[in-house]
Amino acid sequence: MAGLMRDFDCSRSALGDPASWPDTLKAAVATCLASRFPMVVWWGADLIMLYNDAWQPILGDTKHPGGLGRPGRDSWPETWPIVGQQFERALQGEASWSEDLLLASDRHGFMQECYFTYSHSPLKDANGSVGGVLTTVIETTPRVLSERRMRVLRDLSNATINAANEGRTVEATCRALIDLLGSDNPDVPFAVLYLTTETGRAELIACKNIGEGIFPPSVAAGDPDSWGLGRVLRERKTFVIEHSPALPARLPGGVWPEPTTQLVGLPMMVRGDDSDLLGLLVVGVNSRLRLDEPYMDFLKLVTAQLAGSASTLQSIDKEMRAAKIREGLINDLQRAKQELEGQVQQKVLLLREVNHRVKNSLQIVSSILQLQVPYAQGAAADAMRNAAARVIAIASVHERMYKGENFASVELDRFLADLCREIGRACGCPDGIVPRIDRIAVPTDMAVPLALIVNELVTNVIKHVGPPCNIAVEADSGRALKLRVSDHGAGPPLENAPQGLGSRIIEAFSTQLRATVQMKRVSPGYVVELTVPLEGGN
Repeated sequence: MAGLMRDFDCSRSALGDPASWPDTLKAAVATCLASRFPMVVWWGADLIMLYNDAWQPILGDTKHPGGLGRPGRDSWPETWPIVGQQFERALQGEASWSEDLLLASDRHGFMQECYFTYSHSPLKDANGSVGGVLTTVIETTPRVLSERRMRVLRDLSNATINAANEGRTVEATCRALIDLLGSDNPDVPFAVLYLTTETGRAELIACKNIGEGIFPPSVAAGDPDSWGLGRVLRERKTFVIEHSPALPARLPGGVWPEPTTQLVGLPMMVRGDDSDLLGLLVVGVNSRLRLDEPYMDFLKLVTAQLAGSASTLQSIDKEMRAAKIREGLINDLQRAKQELEGQVQQKVLLLREVNHRVKNSLQIVSSILQLQVPYAQGAAADAMRNAAARVIAIASVHERMYKGENFASVELDRFLADLCREIGRACGCPDGIVPRIDRIAVPTDMAVPLALIVNELVTNVIKHVGPPCNIAVEADSGRALKLRVSDHGAGPPLENAPQGLGSRIIEAFSTQLRATVQMKRVSPGYVVELTVPLEGGN
C-alpha cells in the first residue's frame, strides 16, 4: 500500500501534495502503514480514505484500489447511513466503539452480510482541532456466522429432546424443527422437508417461508421434476440448484430483500447407506453470502440433525406402539387371569359344598349301618360292619379334601393317621393301630384307592385277630410308595382267605395303582406290603 500511495496523485484530491500535509496527517498515515492490524485514516471534512495492507481484504473487489483517496461516502454508500453518524461524532471529538456490528456491504458485486468490531478515534492537531478520524477494525463475520449456526444446531437438538419427552409424532416434530430452522435465520431463507414412506416416495411434510404449491407434494427417485429433487433421492448426494430470479417463481430471500438464487437439496440419511434414506431437505441459500465450505458444512449438519431426530423419534414411536401392544396383552392376560381365578374360586366353593354334602351323607350312611349291626346276626352283621368301615374310609378322604386348601393332593401321613383312628374307634381298637408314616403328599386319585386298601387290610386283621389289636401301618417313599400293614396275631393268611368283596377291592385298586402286593408270615403275625410306583419319585 505504501507504493500504491506514493504512485497516487494526491494533488488531484482534497489532500493536496503530501509535502504540505499537516504533521497530524503524516503521523497518522505513517502509523497506519506500519501497522499489521487493519487500519484506515479518514481525513478532512470529506473523510478521504487512506488505508494499509491489512485493511485491503475488507474492501473487496469493488472498493480496492478505487477507494484510495476518495471520500468515504462515495466508497461506502451502503453503510454510510450507519457509519456516517459515527464519523460526524468523531469529527466533533467523540470516540466510539462498535462490536460485531452488521454492515451489509457490496464488496464482491453483491450485497454481503458482514460483521465488524472497530473503533473511531479523532485525529487532533497541536491546537486540539480535529482534522480526521483513525479507524482500527477487524472483521468478525466468520465468528458471528459460526456462533449463529451453532445456536441453530443447539436449538434443533433441544427441540428434539423436548419432542421425545412430550411424545410428539415424527411428522409434528419435523414441522416444528423446520419452523425453528427458518425462523429469523438468514442462512435459511426458506426450507422444505420431505419424508420417505414405505412406498419409497418422499412426501412433503413441512414448508417454512415458502408456499407449498411451489414444490411437488411428493417425489420419487425416478420422477422428473424441474427442481432436481428426484436426482437427490436417486443418487443420495447433495446438489446445488441454480435458480434465476427472472423466472416466474421468484424465491423468497428471507430476512433480506434480495431473492434467493440458489437452492441446496440434501438427502437425509442416518448411517449413509441406501437403506437409511429418511427423506430430503431443500433449503434456500442466503442471498447475501457465498455458499462456501463452512456454509455447506452447516447445512449438512442441519440435515444430519434432522435425520437423527426423525430416526430417533421413529424408533421411539415403534417402541411405544410395541409397548402399547405389550401393555394390551398384559391387560388381557390379567383380565383373563382374574376371570379364571373367579371361575376357579366359584368351582372351589362349589366343590367344597359338594364334598361337605357327600361327607355328611356318608356319615349318615355309616351311622345307619352301625345302628343296624346290633339287630343283625352272623354274616349280615359282619357285612354291615365292613360296609360301615368302607364308608368311613371314603368319608375320611372327603374330610381331608374339605379341610385342605389343595384339592389336587392329600397329605398321606395325616390322612392315614386319621383313617386308622376312625377304624380303630369303630372296631373297638382305639389304641391298637399305630401309624408310622413319612410325610408324603400324594394325588387325590391315589389317596382314595390307598384308603380303601388300608381299610380292607386293617379291618381284615381286626376280623381275624380281634381286639385287643397290635397293628402297624407304615409308609415311606422314594421312587415308589411302600405301604405295610403288619400284626402280631395268628389269623389266617390273606392268600388263603375266600375271594370275598374285600379281596376283590384290594385286587382291583392295586391294579388301578399298578401296585404289587406281597404277603408274608413273620413271627408272630403277618405283613402285607403294597408297592406303588411314583412318577419321577417323591
